Amino acid sequence: MDRLVDKTIGASMFLQAADQGRELPHRVEHLVVGGGVVGASIAAHLAERGEEVALLEANRLGSGTTWHAAGLVTGSRTTSAMTRLAKYGIETYATLEHRSGIDIAFRQRGSLMIARTEGRADEVQYVYDVAKLNGVEARIINAGDVRDLWPPADPTGIRKALFLPGDGHVNPGYAAVAFAKLAYEAGAAIHEDVRVLEILTKDGRAVGVRTDRGIIRSHNVVIAGGLWTRELAMTAGAHVPLYAAEHLHVLTGEVGGSDAEPPVYRDLDNHYYIRGENGHLLVGAFEPEGLPRSVHDIPGNGFAEFPANWEHFAPIRAKAESAVPLLAEAGFERFLNAPESFTPDANFALGPTSEVGGLFIAAGFNSQGIIFAPGVGKELAEWILTGGPGFDASAVDVRRFSRHQTSGSYLHDRTVEGLGRLYAMHWPHMQPTTARNVRRTPLHDRVAALGACFGETNGWERANWYGDPGSAPRYEYNYGRQNWFERVGLEHEAARTGVALFDLSSFAKIEIAGPAALDVLQRTVTADVDVATDKAVYALALNKRGGIDLDGTVIRLAEDRFWFVVPAYAQDMALNLLKRQARGSAAAVFDATSGWATIAVMGPDSRRLLESVSPGAWGDDALPYTRGRAIEIGGGLGYALRLSFVGELGYEVYVPAELAVNAFDRIWAAGRDLKARMAGYHALDSLRSEKGFRHLGHDIGPADDPYSAGLGFTIGQNKDFGFIGGEALRRMDRTLLTERTVYVRLEDPEPLLLHDEAVLVGGEPAGRMTSGAYGYTLGCAVGQARVLKTAIPGPGEHAAEVVVRGRSVPATLSTRPFYDPDGVRLRGRVVAAR
Repeated sequence: MDRLVDKTIGASMFLQAADQGRELPHRVEHLVVGGGVVGASIAAHLAERGEEVALLEANRLGSGTTWHAAGLVTGSRTTSAMTRLAKYGIETYATLEHRSGIDIAFRQRGSLMIARTEGRADEVQYVYDVAKLNGVEARIINAGDVRDLWPPADPTGIRKALFLPGDGHVNPGYAAVAFAKLAYEAGAAIHEDVRVLEILTKDGRAVGVRTDRGIIRSHNVVIAGGLWTRELAMTAGAHVPLYAAEHLHVLTGEVGGSDAEPPVYRDLDNHYYIRGENGHLLVGAFEPEGLPRSVHDIPGNGFAEFPANWEHFAPIRAKAESAVPLLAEAGFERFLNAPESFTPDANFALGPTSEVGGLFIAAGFNSQGIIFAPGVGKELAEWILTGGPGFDASAVDVRRFSRHQTSGSYLHDRTVEGLGRLYAMHWPHMQPTTARNVRRTPLHDRVAALGACFGETNGWERANWYGDPGSAPRYEYNYGRQNWFERVGLEHEAARTGVALFDLSSFAKIEIAGPAALDVLQRTVTADVDVATDKAVYALALNKRGGIDLDGTVIRLAEDRFWFVVPAYAQDMALNLLKRQARGSAAAVFDATSGWATIAVMGPDSRRLLESVSPGAWGDDALPYTRGRAIEIGGGLGYALRLSFVGELGYEVYVPAELAVNAFDRIWAAGRDLKARMAGYHALDSLRSEKGFRHLGHDIGPADDPYSAGLGFTIGQNKDFGFIGGEALRRMDRTLLTERTVYVRLEDPEPLLLHDEAVLVGGEPAGRMTSGAYGYTLGCAVGQARVLKTAIPGPGEHAAEVVVRGRSVPATLSTRPFYDPDGVRLRGRVVAAR
């Protein structure tokens, strides 16, 4: 058997006989469950920092998912955060053999990312730009260059390619053993053949595990159990949505010569990759329609395999043999079909669980565990020891998921699509097609009838944009102006000049009530929320490092009753954070999201519209900014809050779910005279980008402190830093902060911004875009960036450039938002289709 799938690996490669027979410890500070490459990396990084660690593996080190992985490694991804994590992996594998004494077969042959379509060519350019921004060597090459680097490949149909010289492949099983050896040499206990049956908890916190050889107590537990992580986490009441699927690669007969050790060849449009393997070629597939497998159908022996399925592989095999005729000539000697785990959004699950303190997850790597294992080990160790991540973990934080997404049927359906997502087009605003229509707002049918095109966030169906009433519009994806661009311009214009309605019911509403409710919130959020009844306050919730885990609005509904309104994807995180803070106090915390619809009425005419459907005064004196009150509407009662995320006069109308349709119908009917328009989340993003409001998960995240993010005003002056993360802020020397958030406007009206574009000042790198959208009022793309303070010498506007799809575009950086509702800084005009 070739070394890639060697099942003889294990701790015996470095443990002495006496060590292998050691009894399990009764207690340890950090317990890592799972001895694959990820778990071993975590154990090594913790142990090398002087921590007491035990690593438990149910079978052999390097078994599970690791043993059959193809071992591809790359230094480039589609975001800066993931690129830096992947880059650390390359750097670590380059020294791992020397440090451990174990040959991990690291071969730095480079890799090719092939583009056969215009869209993929745009994606290749975007990945190249992100790579260059983060110091990863990369080159854009043509079809002739591909032929020179990969002679067996037919260059026909290749538009361009990305060459990454530092990429390559590694033997994943031996890499896992090498990490485990480093952990062992740093003092960690390594135990094979120990099956963890249950995570033990007490008072909402993990306190150890029950194994088939007894109980081990610990302060922290890390589950790095691959596709078995979901079931093990459930024993503690934690929810980790991942699901297994068949994943295959095949090995050719001998090819010999230089053809046997070429760069990794990723033909993404045809859903396969090729790499060398000891004189053979290994071909792996990421087919668009995967084959999900329940863990109950997978043997637990650590080396599970499924029967060869040549019929399922046939369409991709045909494309591969057409593009690389050598494959057909060499034939295939081995078909390996084994399980890997996938998450609903194709990003892995990392960090502390929402539900259980001291329980950490590192799983669901969507066939990228080898790429990220070193970086995950480093960053999770940092997270465990300091109380927050040292990188922007927003896209991979396990707490981003909702509880319902651990449903087996939901995961089964989504995993059909999930396996192929790695090689599918990564279009801007790409939406999943499987497991849809699971969570619907009370207004879903109404907005669907009015022409909503739905996107999915955290399982919620949300109106992203609108076609004509009665239509069922669909996305037509590209890297330029997509088919909704003109429609969103009309929605944007309505919010700026008239009135627009948004269904924001998916925003999470967490209620805190009882005599201790105020105290719970005061020690949880940054702002002082001891305010008058019916007053709203913008607040942050930080981690112990002082990074921003959450942002949202705290509304004081009564002396002892509050709402914390946060973005939809933060629902479970906010709920469980407050539950932990309220434990043992005279306060109750519960999720009120499903009980209330939220109708946002935004724009200069919003007051006139609401005055026509609800009695009572709506003027500045009766309902000032950030104030709310109970209202009559739609034959029932609701609550109105004067607040806006669009930079105009606006109100959020909260209505009990059972009254929502009637209230909406009244508002919509009355809005006809004012030419009201339905608007979706794309318009909301455009409007908030012009006004400079932050977006959690893009502009701010768990590695960002409030001061660098420009949100120091949220820190309550009378609280003496008496909240989570406050001590970190107290110790922070703000004069040493090197970055700041600025507002960016492109001076060319054509290019679009996404995120992670490089910002240049004086031709030198100064930072990166954190988010961007088209500003229809400004007539150009606009967004926010994190830049070096030294690049912006003072307040005002500064000339810059932004690298957009390979071109440096003139831009302006400003310390103030470019749009103000009174028009003082308004530049340009409303640009929308007529």
